[in-house]
Amino acid sequence: MNLNLSQKEAVENIDGPLLIIAGPGSGKTRTLVERMIYMIKDKNIKPEEILVSTFTERAARELTTRIGNRLKNEKIYLEGLYIGTLHSICLKIIDENIEYSNLKRGYRVLDNVDQKFFIFSKLKFFKEINGFNNFFQNKNYLTNWKIGENLIKWFNKFSEEGLELDDNSFLTQSYLMYKKLIFEENVIDFSMIQCEAYRILKENLEILKKLQSKIKYTMIDEYQDTNTIQEKLIFLIGGKEQNICVVGDDDQGIYRFRGATIRNILQFEGRVGKICKVVKLEVNYRSEKDIVNFCKEWIDSLYWDEFRHSKELIVPKEKNIDRTRVVKLSVESSENKWQERIANFLIFMKNSKKINDYNQVAFLFRSVKNKKIVSLAHYLEYRGIGVYSPRSNLFFNREEIILIIGIFLYVLLRENSKIYNNEYKLEILDYYKKCLNIIEKKIKVDEELKKELEIIKSEYENINTNIGNLLNLYYKIISIKCFKEIFENKDNSVLENRALYNLGIFSKIVEKADKISSIQNLNNENIIKIGDYFFTMHLKFLKQNGVDEYEDIKEYAPEGAVSFLTIHQSKGLEFPIVIVGSLESVPESDKNDDEELEKKYIPYNDFEPEYRIKDFDFWRLYYTAFSRAKNLLILSCIENSKGKRQIPSLPFKRVYENIPDILSGDLNFSELNIENTSIIDIKDSYSYTGDLLKYKECPYRYKLNKIYDFQRKKTIENFYGTLIHESFEYLNLSILNGKDLNIEKIQNKYYSDYEFMKKKENLFLDKEVLNKGLEQILNYYNGDLLKNKIVDVEKNLFVFRGAYTIEGKLDLIIQEGENLKIVDFKTGSDSIDKESLENYISQIKLYCYLLSMNSEKKVSGGYIYFVKNENKIEVPYNIGDEEEILKDFDSITERISNGMFSEKRLSEEKCLKCEFKKHCFGINMI
Repeated sequence: MNLNLSQKEAVENIDGPLLIIAGPGSGKTRTLVERMIYMIKDKNIKPEEILVSTFTERAARELTTRIGNRLKNEKIYLEGLYIGTLHSICLKIIDENIEYSNLKRGYRVLDNVDQKFFIFSKLKFFKEINGFNNFFQNKNYLTNWKIGENLIKWFNKFSEEGLELDDNSFLTQSYLMYKKLIFEENVIDFSMIQCEAYRILKENLEILKKLQSKIKYTMIDEYQDTNTIQEKLIFLIGGKEQNICVVGDDDQGIYRFRGATIRNILQFEGRVGKICKVVKLEVNYRSEKDIVNFCKEWIDSLYWDEFRHSKELIVPKEKNIDRTRVVKLSVESSENKWQERIANFLIFMKNSKKINDYNQVAFLFRSVKNKKIVSLAHYLEYRGIGVYSPRSNLFFNREEIILIIGIFLYVLLRENSKIYNNEYKLEILDYYKKCLNIIEKKIKVDEELKKELEIIKSEYENINTNIGNLLNLYYKIISIKCFKEIFENKDNSVLENRALYNLGIFSKIVEKADKISSIQNLNNENIIKIGDYFFTMHLKFLKQNGVDEYEDIKEYAPEGAVSFLTIHQSKGLEFPIVIVGSLESVPESDKNDDEELEKKYIPYNDFEPEYRIKDFDFWRLYYTAFSRAKNLLILSCIENSKGKRQIPSLPFKRVYENIPDILSGDLNFSELNIENTSIIDIKDSYSYTGDLLKYKECPYRYKLNKIYDFQRKKTIENFYGTLIHESFEYLNLSILNGKDLNIEKIQNKYYSDYEFMKKKENLFLDKEVLNKGLEQILNYYNGDLLKNKIVDVEKNLFVFRGAYTIEGKLDLIIQEGENLKIVDFKTGSDSIDKESLENYISQIKLYCYLLSMNSEKKVSGGYIYFVKNENKIEVPYNIGDEEEILKDFDSITERISNGMFSEKRLSEEKCLKCEFKKHCFGINMI
């Protein structure tokens, strides 16, 4: 281990509570990796005894990859390691103890937009609660959507604080109603996930003790951004020993608006309940000395009292060089000149080869939705500089989205549509007119497009067949000529394929509309109602809320573009050159009309002096921004020294005036060395059925479904398969956990699951098919497979292999004698072609390999169990049987990594059912 003394101290202190204060660029991730390696290799701690929480899924995957790389030659099984965000770990706790949860199998997690639609659809229940009118009578918003947003704000606060409310106030009764409704619908929001996991552990001592005996060591990254319920959960899992290591930097605590409390890290030593060791990582290996000194000057320019951990900010010897690396790039009073100066600087840096790619530069702002920032992005693009800004709220302004919404309007609008008569007085109406006008202009000059659209329009004007839902219409629309160029783009970069990613996102928007409106088929009776919902509610609310464009978990700075990011978005990232804007900002308190009411419910809100919170948060935010820079930090604004709103604002004025202009001569360009943008080391994961077989079936369809996330049409076959699989899982888990089972319980669970799935997917099974499914489940229950000892159910396993990870979920692991065997359930018949059978056999052998690499016991093979006729095929396994399959994996994953998706393979039956058949030249050959 090549660690400095503080890092080494952090690595080797594993017993009892440990607080690691990790400054920017201090090697925090490396320290966490080395600490885990030390625990596993030197202290012989089993991976399944360690829980590691990260702030983002990207950080979790990076940690897993780096640990896997370090241990790839060791016989150590990492599959039991609890690693992920706190939300994902809580979901794992819920899934492992689902019978103790308020949720049932197959539950759905609501994202922020889903949650708003859910509340909106259930608003009538809250209006019936005593006190509704009084609560909202003095509010400035009267729309149902805004009322729903306000309720969500309160519900999330209550969940984040882990409050148990029982009074008769309107808010309490509304929160209790909300919990009742989400659990009845078998859904859960992000804030409630943690509450539910905590409740399961708190109310079930046996489950808590089992988890505490399993997880001996806990590590929590970015602890400054945790909330109250998360702290409760962490301390609860830590048990008596409290082997809890928390890592963070209070100077970078910037998520108060999401419910985070800086109290957690500042008071950890006193709250953890045992003597706590504190280690400070203070050497900044990321930034040049001038940047580190500037960050120190900024953070020290505010008086913190006891509301900050004291720390030094120092650089290693090799960076201890006095040279200018913090400059300003500004102009006086002219936005045009500001845009021009920035563009000229970027072009100079590229032409002079100071940078190899524009992705070495990141712009950080408080908001990227500001008109001035959007205008700058457009100007840079006009000058030939790519801009990557996925959260600029530009989704609905993209050409491809305007086009597809225009066609939806052209096909679905009727004279008596609410939108057509402007009955709702929609703010979005001008936007719809713009979309429709563009289409009408196009068809005036393009006869082929006009003909294509008229064919689709006529289908929906008088529907006389099963025409499908909105998603079916969507796939008809994207098959027409004007989208052809987007689909035929051979470039696989994020920026060049933004339009295709956006069309994939829009497919999800359409699918969500189908789910909410609960339709399988548009018809003459419902088409106006569905169209009205889609335009006057669904799209309207999404446009108001904003839709983010695609962000790659690995490629955080796409080639060929500068990044426009919010400061919050840049958290955990670093860039060679950082340009910080929004220097007109001042510390502002959140406008909170409910402050007094909040104090009634939320404890600990007096931890920091109320009048100082806005300053603390402001300084932490910009400290985070400034400390992202590696080689060059630039402050940029349109200076204005007149009037009340001076730019830069007062908080920046002193530090801003002390730094030189970029062309003052203080910055020596000849000795300026700009590093390349860091590459995040994350291995892609591939599965046999979800990746290898899907790619083999058709690389082109694989690309659109898997890479660009186009939603698949739901089928009865998939619906039935999921129902049977979940029933088998329930059976097997019940037996594994020693639960009492009988035919009545199995039957009740089966029909109950069906009702939930029916509601969730809006699909139905014929009564005969449904009853046949139950018969097949009971046949399995009474069959000979369950006479064997069940070892595990729905087991997720993975193996690192070169540049990627192979993963698989094993339906059932049983023990025959001393050996382990795998059972894989197939809901179809065993009357299959030779190729399909060979694929099934290969799948079993690969799963045997995964299991053998994660178990001390011998794996001797498995069974393919065909549910429909209860037939099973035994597949023997010997070490080495997987070699050809692994070579196949290597070949396919290499092709995927290289973006080789153009091949379109023919299969008459499957091609004719494919959503993308109109894009495939090969279909015409069938």
